[in-house]
Amino acid sequence: MTDPVHAAAERIFAAAEELGTTRQEAVLVTRAVHAVKNGRPTDVALTDSGPHRRRRLAHVVGCALWDPALDADAVLAAVTSTARNSRPAA
Repeated sequence: MTDPVHAAAERIFAAAEELGTTRQEAVLVTRAVHAVKNGRPTDVALTDSGPHRRRRLAHVVGCALWDPALDADAVLAAVTSTARNSRPAA
């Protein structure tokens, strides 16, 4: 994967942290937005009540996935692999 792809994944995780959500939530939202981008349905509500954290995170994810300079599949792979690799050892 390329550096711009990893930078996009880091922007997604940074936005999640800034909004007070978890990396797991960032992966969930990224998968949901990726599904929508590819015309597939999702059961994940991308709008929520309260401070609208999920909607704000979906906006950041959408900007990365719709960026013509980036491959959306590669961004999704970077987000999921980064989250998988950051799990604490059991």
